[in-house]
Amino acid sequence: MIYSIDAAASDTQGVLVLTISETEGVPTAHDEAAFAFVRSVAEERKPHYHIPYSETLQTLKLIAATGQLYFKTKPIVIDLFTPVEFFFEVEKDTITGHLSWRGNHIPLADCDFICKGTSCWFINGISLKVIATDVKWRELQLLHQKGKLPMDPLWQRSLQQQNDEADEFSTPRTVFHSAAKHEPYPLLILTDRHGAFADLWMDYGNERQVPYHQTIPPTPWPRDLQAEQAWECDLLETDFIKKDVGTAHYYCPLDKVSKSLSFLLELGWVIQDSKGNKLLMHSDIVLDVQQQQDRIHIRGKVSYGDHQARVADVVGAFNRRERFVELTSGHIGLLPDTEQIAELSEGAELAGDALSLPRHQLASLAPLLNQATTHYEPTLQQLCRQLETLTEIPNTAPAPYFTGTLRPYQQAGVNWLSFLYNHGFHGILADDMGLGKTVQLLAFLSTLTTTDPILIVVPTSLLFNWQREIARFLPGTALTLHHGSERDDDLSGSTLILTSYAILRRDIALFSQQRYHCIVLDEAQAIKNASTQAAQAACALSAQFRLSITGTPIENHLGELWSQFRFLIPELLGDEQTFLADIQAAAADSRYLTRIRKKIQPFILRRNKEEVAPDLPEKIEQTVWLTMPPEQQQLYDSYLSGFRSNLLTKIENDGVGKHRMEVLEAILRLRQICCHPLLVTAQDEIPCTTSGKLDQLLSDIETIVEENKKVLIYSQFTSMLKLIANNLNQPYCYLDGTTKDRSTPVERFQSDPDISLFLISLKAGGVGLNLTAADYVILFDPWWNTAAENQAIDRAHRIGRHDTVIAKRYVIADSIEEKMMKLKEAKASLTDSILSVDSFSLDDFKFLLS
Repeated sequence: MIYSIDAAASDTQGVLVLTISETEGVPTAHDEAAFAFVRSVAEERKPHYHIPYSETLQTLKLIAATGQLYFKTKPIVIDLFTPVEFFFEVEKDTITGHLSWRGNHIPLADCDFICKGTSCWFINGISLKVIATDVKWRELQLLHQKGKLPMDPLWQRSLQQQNDEADEFSTPRTVFHSAAKHEPYPLLILTDRHGAFADLWMDYGNERQVPYHQTIPPTPWPRDLQAEQAWECDLLETDFIKKDVGTAHYYCPLDKVSKSLSFLLELGWVIQDSKGNKLLMHSDIVLDVQQQQDRIHIRGKVSYGDHQARVADVVGAFNRRERFVELTSGHIGLLPDTEQIAELSEGAELAGDALSLPRHQLASLAPLLNQATTHYEPTLQQLCRQLETLTEIPNTAPAPYFTGTLRPYQQAGVNWLSFLYNHGFHGILADDMGLGKTVQLLAFLSTLTTTDPILIVVPTSLLFNWQREIARFLPGTALTLHHGSERDDDLSGSTLILTSYAILRRDIALFSQQRYHCIVLDEAQAIKNASTQAAQAACALSAQFRLSITGTPIENHLGELWSQFRFLIPELLGDEQTFLADIQAAAADSRYLTRIRKKIQPFILRRNKEEVAPDLPEKIEQTVWLTMPPEQQQLYDSYLSGFRSNLLTKIENDGVGKHRMEVLEAILRLRQICCHPLLVTAQDEIPCTTSGKLDQLLSDIETIVEENKKVLIYSQFTSMLKLIANNLNQPYCYLDGTTKDRSTPVERFQSDPDISLFLISLKAGGVGLNLTAADYVILFDPWWNTAAENQAIDRAHRIGRHDTVIAKRYVIADSIEEKMMKLKEAKASLTDSILSVDSFSLDDFKFLLS
């Protein structure tokens, strides 16, 4: 919780008035205690809480433990232990109030706020302190408001009598002046243009100033050395240290200068530059924000008391690496918070008296715009709020011909995509694997009306899967599959184009000939390296809306984000060299990482399974349709042709039963080739060592490890499991029929956070295991027996598992695996007994080899 004092309301209501706002994160015990007490004693008039004066000190004591008290947007340091004396000063015929503590002395009228309590208290700069002296509230209030009051003889005699009778802090003492005071006040002289080097002077009034370190010659007036030393202690409590350089006696690191000078100015110090210009701290920022096409224009003033500077001049000073902006009449202004000015200056161009910035910077500017007095163009304020919080985004219903059913979080994803599209932004849909990124995209695409084509680029192995998903969710959509050796060299007239990264690289001249309404990159980690041909080809295309889909926007390092946003919003992260330098700097200074996060946050939507758990069923099963690389396909076709020409003829002549073993071997070999060519022949005998399934598995494993999740990987072929193991660079557990000690790998997978992978043979691991630590189950190769597959999935989806399990089944399209899937659907009773002579017909075998 953040507690803010409303000074104006407190003065008019006669109570302490607080406004309370919530912050992100889990509240601490101190937060809960403070808020509970406020609720118990305050009169609630939302958003205000009215606290009686009798409870203010206890309230402050509890809020002090949270560190969340603010006054006029500034954090306040609560000091309830330093005794502060209040006393009167009488000079001639006027009386004033003053406060004194530890060598500090300020007029009561200089306090920013005073409040009644069991003991009265005040705010000065960033400090809140309690007045130990027993003083009448009405006198305190009048002297704070008026500054000084006329003195009459009766009051003067009363004060003199009070002086004679008073004990320390019991009643206010009175100082009667008959001669000039000799009390020093600090004057800090900055000796360089950056404010890093300084010298300390003491000002005794009436133009009597002396360097703090000067001892000879002596001054013609007495110096209060104890008070001077107290002022130096205040200086050294900042980041200034003693260091003699030229005429300067103090040094502050450059990155601490603004913070230190702000602190001293808050305490009431006078600071001058080497030319005698007085340094002022800004008191207010007034901005006017307008939209002009795809840019926003910001005009405004930064107030420094009675002086003002244009926002454009403040940003100009920041860009020149200066800390001060010139004002009028011998004054200079300390630049406001450098983090906010940095956001304002990045990407800004001068347009007359305005700063012109890309609209996508609205979200990162939100903290500055919220703190300043900002006047918006009507629709711009809502857009800023939507970008900052990703809330209040309107609902966008899919078109009637979209056949899917969206879960609530998926509908929210469609809404977000439509929000980006409608406002001319671009983004990354980065949900966890298995949460339905494809269906969200297709639902969004159904809402578009365009004459320009939509281009979807995917890994080659997923082309068929995308074809199936488009046909399933957007039936009747005219799809152009641009793939294969006989692909068309004319894409004009196409409305939805599906291609692979490999073909995009080869045919970039063709793809570059037209502008697209929308370009989608699936598994967009394919462009994580900006120097690759795939990344360069994607960035060469022109589109109204650009979208990346990936479960792992960052696979290895943050630098990969730059390539992603070079495709999406090229100017968002600046040039690559500067961005990588910022990433390196973030290791030592988290502000760099915070700045990057604020820039990209509105344009990445990432939900993990835990976040959307209420919307998910206990188990999600997905079939991933894959294709084989050309060499693997060629080997498959060669085997298939041989079986068709030889074995089918034998079966037609002799029947299935007589050639049962040959039938079994034919089915086995084709299934093995679908998994990996090396399962049927040695590596040195064939040129083909690639596998579409293995490539997809390694990609999915990378995503799962990135998510810090666990996965069971099933195959019926132990030789395939060993091939998978040879390609892993993470620790894993393994279990097949030869494993004698089954409990050790199971316990290790269940309890060791460093083990994400468990390779299991379907036959050995289908029953008798409890593997509830798994978040994913991957069936590398399908089997005839659906029950056996379900048993494998249920090793993870068991009692004791509270989160959703996502099961993925890899199937090679247009292969014996797809035929097996269809045959299983046609024959509900199909089990391992299909291989008996009675149940397996010639037509079945012909269908498998078709």
